Amino acid sequence: MLKTVLCGSILSAVALLAQTNSPVAAGYTAPAPVSVAPGQILTFFLDGLDGLVSKPVRAPSGALPNSLAGISVTLRQGSDHPVPMLEVRPVSTCPSGGIASPASCAGLIAVTVQIPYELVPLCPLCLRPTLPPAQLFVTANGTSGTAIELNALADQVHILTACDVVLQQFGTSPLLNTSGLPCAPVVTHADGSLVTAASPASVGETLVAWAVGLGQTNPAASTGQPATSAAPAIQTFSMNFNYEVNALPTRPFTGRPDVRPPQPAYAGIAPGFPGLYVIDFTVPPEPPNGTPRCALPGTFGVGANVAQSNLTVSFGGGFSFDGAGICVATRIPID
Repeated sequence: MLKTVLCGSILSAVALLAQTNSPVAAGYTAPAPVSVAPGQILTFFLDGLDGLVSKPVRAPSGALPNSLAGISVTLRQGSDHPVPMLEVRPVSTCPSGGIASPASCAGLIAVTVQIPYELVPLCPLCLRPTLPPAQLFVTANGTSGTAIELNALADQVHILTACDVVLQQFGTSPLLNTSGLPCAPVVTHADGSLVTAASPASVGETLVAWAVGLGQTNPAASTGQPATSAAPAIQTFSMNFNYEVNALPTRPFTGRPDVRPPQPAYAGIAPGFPGLYVIDFTVPPEPPNGTPRCALPGTFGVGANVAQSNLTVSFGGGFSFDGAGICVATRIPID
């Protein structure tokens, strides 16, 4: 029987036991409802489809198809809407081999989709009829699986990272995170190169954070269609900058009604891509006393107490926030 066992916002992991009683992930919250925003790119993991695909099947360039590798997805919220698909790929629960034999490991199918912009977010103060809860159904080779309920929000921002399944090269094991920090975010210089410890940002430089889940835009984006031009998100996003080493994201907040937190230069759709957003921001001045420089990869061992980021920029909307820990070239380095 086809069963949706795991989902992620490219990719926040939650857990559920598959029908074979094999754990597929771990977490601390229930796996449903899944918080999503209109237009969001999302990956679902399916059980019970062993052997359906042996390698990734990706959508061709242009408009996204509504079916890949015999799989289709439907959004139901009052009426049914086909869900555009980006990729279908096999995933093993023992990608690194480990002590388990391959036969004892579960085989999952990762299905990456775009939630239709027709999704109506929750709006308690809006004067409109209340719709039934949104649900998502997956159909494989003509057989429909069970539904998973969605928590429809106006925004569910997620900064893309090196650990997101659709960004990982197929056939390689997922990155082992021994630092306890979030995976490296996809933040780039103006030339498109990644911001890293070896290529840090500069104070005053404009950077680009690549994201999903910023919701509808103005003018409105079309489901499954690559954007033809830039369009800002209709949601207002604020920022917070923290020059602490290895800091985690925080929701932007000033604590004063007369002071507004800084806002991005641009937060909206990325032309040429469906459901992909960019957030442009400028690196602020560093603290007067400086901040430690990031340690270069290969210069420290597993578990070493080093600076892997020295500036964390957070982005927050009305319903969600996320952030990116990056490296900035320090003016007054502290070693």
